[in-house]
Amino acid sequence: MYESTQVEKMLHYVNVWFLPFRWGINTYRGCEHDCIYCNARYTHEYLGLPTGEFAHKILVKENAAEILEKEFSRKKWNTNKTVNVATVTDPYQPAEKKYEITRQVLEVFLKHHNALLVTTKSDLILRDLDILAEIGQTGFLNVDITIPTLDEELRKQIEPKAPSVDQRLNIIQELHETQVTVGVTAIPLLPYITDQEKDIEVLVKTLADKGADYVIVDMLNFRGEAKGRFLDFLQHYDSDLIPKYETLYQTNYCDKQYAKKIRSLAKKLIKKYKVDNYSKMFSYRKKKQV
Repeated sequence: MYESTQVEKMLHYVNVWFLPFRWGINTYRGCEHDCIYCNARYTHEYLGLPTGEFAHKILVKENAAEILEKEFSRKKWNTNKTVNVATVTDPYQPAEKKYEITRQVLEVFLKHHNALLVTTKSDLILRDLDILAEIGQTGFLNVDITIPTLDEELRKQIEPKAPSVDQRLNIIQELHETQVTVGVTAIPLLPYITDQEKDIEVLVKTLADKGADYVIVDMLNFRGEAKGRFLDFLQHYDSDLIPKYETLYQTNYCDKQYAKKIRSLAKKLIKKYKVDNYSKMFSYRKKKQV
């Protein structure tokens, strides 16, 4: 169900030290992709909505572009500040086909030549290649595609309404051919399912072959109802894994030593296939953003 809403602000500050940006916006509230590992579902609680409606009640921010225009026009705003579209919900979820809120927002970025990072799972982003290419020519642009696994059957179970693996690999290739900087967030890696060395190597090599400029990996973590949803998935996928997960996840975060081991392995493979240009891709931010 789609519901139109008016917002008073779009920009929000992101205080996470390891991210290459400090500002983000979301063109929609809620996300139709319904990924079982999603840690953003709790955000509906702030609106007085049940978290279970996160994938079914989508709030469309009709005046998003208008409000962003006002925020970018303020004298104190520095357009060298990289803004991530989006930090919580996918800006190219199915609602975008109808409402085109994200495209309207991109036009504001182009007008102000504001540094832009776009994060998505959807090949609908290719619809906007024209404006993205222009943004890339006149300022800073970085597109980040989320691909946690190459196993399409597994993808259907953990991301039931998201675009296929092949569709996402095609995004990378097309953006690369258009000379748009494109990276991949291979998050989350699933312990004992997608984090084995052979699986990570195939993933990283495939992404490199498709033209990814960088690859970022991290482990599965939980927030809100995500843990319960994921354990329900394991019950059907492989119930023998449940005791292992209960051992690994004494808190909402993966065991530190286990996670460190997987990150170290992934880092070596990322370097091997030369998709370790993460910091380089954000050199614009480091030099100019304040």
